[in-house]
Amino acid sequence: MPNIKIDLLRQDLLRMASLAQIGFLRAWKSFEDRDIATARDVIVHDEKLNVLAEKMFKKSLEFIALHAPVAKDLRTIGAYLRIATDLERIGDLSVEIAKVVVRLNGNQGSTLLFDIPPMAEKVREMIKVSLNCLEDGLISYARTLDSMDDVVDTYFRKNMVNLENAMKIDSEYVSEGVQFLKLIQHLERIGDHATNIGEWTIYMSTGNIADLNT
Repeated sequence: MPNIKIDLLRQDLLRMASLAQIGFLRAWKSFEDRDIATARDVIVHDEKLNVLAEKMFKKSLEFIALHAPVAKDLRTIGAYLRIATDLERIGDLSVEIAKVVVRLNGNQGSTLLFDIPPMAEKVREMIKVSLNCLEDGLISYARTLDSMDDVVDTYFRKNMVNLENAMKIDSEYVSEGVQFLKLIQHLERIGDHATNIGEWTIYMSTGNIADLNT
């Protein structure tokens, strides 16, 4: 019975992973396409991920109370709960990206002056890697998230400087620039959560917590 219950929790977690990944992809696509309708849809449908997260938390607590798991089972459940939290945050931050799209109202052409698109592409890759590791248990692949996160952080710092300089040069750019600053902050945080998922995947397999976010 305990193994069956854990398998059910895993299925819920993988559904959460799929929803979080789709939410990010749609949010970023809405930014690229200046698609306000899709952005609003991303905001509305985030509730599905929140509901599934709450369901999983309740199932996990019930499992712990009824079966008192130990050793690897307990470690797995603990990791699942932490990963679920990271997935929920990816969903929340994707909603924030969608809100940026709505606030910009189609006025994001200046983003091509900065390295925001390649930053988002690297974050997309990080999400894909972390979720593949979660599904397949390939911890060696998870360790690549460390260097990928460094790339995202480099983009973040570069974009921050360029955006701040652009706003100093042209005061009329401040309103748009502030939204871009929020955007790169959301992207950077999503990269951190993807890295966390890799860390907890390693923990499930080895019992050791790896610090990939250095």
